[in-house]
Amino acid sequence: MPSESTQLVQRTLPSSWLRRLVPVVVIAVIGSITFLHSTVSTSPKRLHGSTKLNSAVRNGLDDPEEAVPAFTFLALGDWGGTLGKAAGYPGSCCKLYRGALDTGSSRFKVDYYAQIYVAALMAQSADEIHPLRILSHGDNFYWSGVGTGDMEYRFDQTFERVYNAPSLRDVPWLNVAGNHDLGGNSFICGEADYAFRECQTKEELLRYLDIRFEAQANYTSPHKNRWILRDHYYVERVAKDGVSVDVFNLDTNHAEHHGAKDVCCQCFDYAKRLHMPQSVCNTIRPGDAACFGGNLELYDACVAKIESWANDSWQRAMVDIQASTATFKIVNTHYSPHYHMEVEKRNQWYTLCREAGVTVWFNGHTHGFNHDIATWGTHFFENGGGGGYWTQNFPGMNNGFVKNQWRVVGNPYGFMELSFSKDWLKVQFVTFDRDWDFGGLDLAKSHIGGIQRGHCWFIPRTFRESSGVECRSSVNGAIGAPLQGELGCKI
Repeated sequence: MPSESTQLVQRTLPSSWLRRLVPVVVIAVIGSITFLHSTVSTSPKRLHGSTKLNSAVRNGLDDPEEAVPAFTFLALGDWGGTLGKAAGYPGSCCKLYRGALDTGSSRFKVDYYAQIYVAALMAQSADEIHPLRILSHGDNFYWSGVGTGDMEYRFDQTFERVYNAPSLRDVPWLNVAGNHDLGGNSFICGEADYAFRECQTKEELLRYLDIRFEAQANYTSPHKNRWILRDHYYVERVAKDGVSVDVFNLDTNHAEHHGAKDVCCQCFDYAKRLHMPQSVCNTIRPGDAACFGGNLELYDACVAKIESWANDSWQRAMVDIQASTATFKIVNTHYSPHYHMEVEKRNQWYTLCREAGVTVWFNGHTHGFNHDIATWGTHFFENGGGGGYWTQNFPGMNNGFVKNQWRVVGNPYGFMELSFSKDWLKVQFVTFDRDWDFGGLDLAKSHIGGIQRGHCWFIPRTFRESSGVECRSSVNGAIGAPLQGELGCKI
C-alpha cells in the first residue's frame, strides 16, 4: 500500500470513466449569499508546529506516523444529487439567483457536477487505500428522497452509475437516513418524486413515513448488495489483524435544525399550494397554515414517530456501545449534537458519547467540514460536502463541552479517509488538487486531476486519556475547490 502521508496524488483517471457517468443534478438552495473571494495558499497553514506526543499518548502506544493500517474506510455525507443536469436543470447542486443558475460566480463550474467529481476523487482514494467500508451520513437522494415508484431509477442514476469505478463498485456502504430522505420540506405521502402528495389521515401519514425509509432500506444493489441500511439503528463490526471497529448507525432526525419540524411541516409544498412565498418556511411554526395545513394532530403524530426512532437509537446504542469490545467505536449519523440540536437533545447525545465511550462521531447535514474535540475525548467530524448539495460552512463551535480544532477554508467538496491501526485511528480530509479543471455545464470539458489531502488527525484508542495528535501530513490552509466563502445561507 502506498504511503498514506503522501499529500498530492498525481493520478488521472481515464477520460472514458468520466464519460460513462450519467450526469446527475444537484439542488438549489434558499437564502442570500455573500462571496468572500480567496486564493489558494502556496504554503497551507498547520494548526500545530509539532507532532510531539505527550506522555499520555506515548504510554504504551506505537508511533502513529509509523503505524501500519489494518484496514481503511471512506466517509461521505450529503451526496445524492437531483436529476436533470444534462437537460440544464441545476436542482440541488447550485446557488440560484432569481430562480436561475448564478453564472456570475465561477463556483458554479465546480458545483454543477460536484457529485461526479467527488466520485472520481473517491475512486482514486479507493484505488490507493482499498477501503473495506464507506460510511454515508444521509441525504442520499435530494430533494425529497425516493418512493416505491422511483426507487430503482434513482438508485441507478445517482448511485450505481456514479460510484461505478472498479475500486468502489463492490465496497459496502453503511447508510443512514437524513431529513431529505424522509421528504425534506415536501409532501410525505405518494410513490415517486413529483407525485408526492398530502397525507389524508394519521394512519396514512405514519405508513408513508415507514415506506419512505423502507424504499431505501429494501434496495438490493447488483454489485454484491453493497447498499446497507438495515434499520434506523444498526451496528456493523469490521475486524482484521487484531484491530476492530464497531460502527453504530443512528437516526438523529429529531434534530431541531431542519429535522423533524421541517419534515413534518412539509412547508415547501403547503406554501406552494397556498400561493405563499417559500420564505414563510424560514419561520414556520406548528399550527400555521403552511405547516401540515395547520393540522396539529397529524403534525404531532409525525414528530412523535421521528422522535421514537431517535429515542430507540439512543437507548440501544447506550447498551451496545458500553458492551462493545471494539478497538474503536464510531457513530455514523446525519446530525451533530452541537450544530443542529438545542440544549436538551444535545446533552442527551453528549451523555451517550461520554458515558458509553464513543471514539468518533461523524455527521453531515451542514455542507462543509470541521473537526471538534470534546472535553471527555470524543472527536466530532462534520463531513457534509459530498457533492449532492452546494457547499457552505459555518463557524466552529466552542461551547465549553467541545472545542473546534479545524474548520475547512473556503467551501471545497470532499470526504474523509479513515485508517485503523492497532493503537490509532487516522482521519484525513480529501479534496481536489490543482490539476483539476471544472467544465461547468459541459461535463466533457472537465479534466480530472488528483487528490489533495488536508487536515489530518491521529486519534488514540486511549482517547479518554489524550486528544491525540495532528499528522505531519496535515494541511489546514486553503485547498480544493471552490474557495469562495458564503455567509448567512440556509442549509
